Amino acid sequence: MTQVRTDKILRVGILGFGTVGSGAYRMICDNQSAISRKTGFGFEVVKIGIKDATKERDLPRSIFTTDLESIVTDPSIDVVLELIGGVDPAGDLVEKALLNGKNVVTANKELMAKHGSRLVQLAKDKGLDLHYEAAVGGGIPVVQPLKHQLAGNDVLKIMGILNGTTNFILTAMEEEGADFKEVLADAQAKGYAEADPTNDVDGFDTAYKISILASIAFGKQVPVEKVHREGIRGITKIDMQYAEMLGYRIKLLGVADAVGPDRVRVHVHPVLLPKNHPLAAVRGVYNALWLHGDFVGDVMFSGRGAGSDPTASAVVGDLVDIGRNIAANGPGSAIPYGVGMELEGMDSLKTSYYLRVRVLDRPMVLGQIATTFGKHNISLAAMEMKTLDAEHGEIVFLTHPCLEKDFLSSLREIDAAVDVYEICNWFRVEA
Repeated sequence: MTQVRTDKILRVGILGFGTVGSGAYRMICDNQSAISRKTGFGFEVVKIGIKDATKERDLPRSIFTTDLESIVTDPSIDVVLELIGGVDPAGDLVEKALLNGKNVVTANKELMAKHGSRLVQLAKDKGLDLHYEAAVGGGIPVVQPLKHQLAGNDVLKIMGILNGTTNFILTAMEEEGADFKEVLADAQAKGYAEADPTNDVDGFDTAYKISILASIAFGKQVPVEKVHREGIRGITKIDMQYAEMLGYRIKLLGVADAVGPDRVRVHVHPVLLPKNHPLAAVRGVYNALWLHGDFVGDVMFSGRGAGSDPTASAVVGDLVDIGRNIAANGPGSAIPYGVGMELEGMDSLKTSYYLRVRVLDRPMVLGQIATTFGKHNISLAAMEMKTLDAEHGEIVFLTHPCLEKDFLSSLREIDAAVDVYEICNWFRVEA
C-alpha cells in the first residue's frame, strides 16, 4: 500500500545519474519550494545509484552507491526514479521496488513497451503508483491525457513524430538539400545522434513509444516485437525534392489505428505528409502526437521530446503526482491494461503510395507501368517525369488509396519489366 508519511518529507532514490537523472535531481533541488506548495511535502534525494564510482561528480560521495538493489530495498525510501534505461537490470529493479512498497517513476520506454502491462498491474495490486510520462515524448504530456482526459473517447487513430533525432535529420535533409549520411554525421557531431544511431534511425525508439501509447489507448499491451518497423536510412535528397514538388514532407511516424474489436494496426515507417497536415510543420528536434477520437476529434501535442530539462520536467511532474496521492492517502493511480492484443498485418492497409522508378527511355514504358497498376486495381493521382541521360529517365507516381498487398504485387511486376531499370524508392502517403 502507499505509505502515509507524517514528517512532511518524501525520501527519493534515483537509479541512474546520466542526462535525465542529473536533470531530475537538479529540478527537485531548484524547485523544492514550488513542489512543497503543490504537494504538502518536501522531496529529499537520499541516494543515487550509479555504475562508475570513480567518476568525478559535484555532489558528496556519500549520496552515491553502486549497489542499486540497496535503493529499491531500503525501507526508508518512498519513491524510486528509474532512469537507467533498457530492460536489464532496470526491469528487476522496478519490480523489486514495487514489491518493497515503493512508488516508481520511470522514463524507460523499452521496459514499458515490453513489460508495461505486468508492471502496471503489479503496482495496482500493491496500491502503488507507477508513472511513466517521460517514457514517451520527453516533456510533452501525452501519457496522462491518454489515461485520463481522453479516456472517454474511442481512439480511432494515433500518429506521432516520436524521435527528435530522426526529425532533426529529415528536417536538415529537406532544408539543406543534403543526403542522409552527411546529415547524420553532422547530427552526431552536434550531439543530436548517438555514435551508434541504430535505435533512432532504424525506428526502434519510435516503435517502443507508439507501442506504449497504443497499449494505453486501446487497453491491451501491444506486442512490440510484432510492430511493423522501417527506418530512414533509405531516404534520399531526391525523394525530398520530389516530395516538396508534389506538396508533401517526409516524416518518420509511429502510427496506430483501430481496425476492429481488440485488433489494431501499429506501424513505424517514413511517410509523405501533406504540407497542410499539423505534423508536417513539426521541425528539428521537436516531437508531436496527433490523435483522432470519436468525440474529441483531432488533438495534437507538440514540444521538445528529449533532453535533460524536458524529460526531467516529466519525471518530476510524475513525482509531484505521487506526492499528492500520498498526501491524500490515496491507493495509487496506476491504470492497468491487459494482454492479448492482436495486431493487424500491413497487407490490409489502405493508403496512397509514392513510387520512384528509373526506366529505359523507350516508347510505351509509361503505358506499361500504368497498365500494371490498373491490373491490380490501382489508379494514379499524380506523376512527374524527368530525363536523366540519353538512355534513362525517372518517373515518380502518386497513387490513389489502395491495399498494400495490391501495391506490392504491382511493384513486383513493375520491377520485372524489361524497360524498368530500377525501383528507386517507395513510401506510404498519409492524407
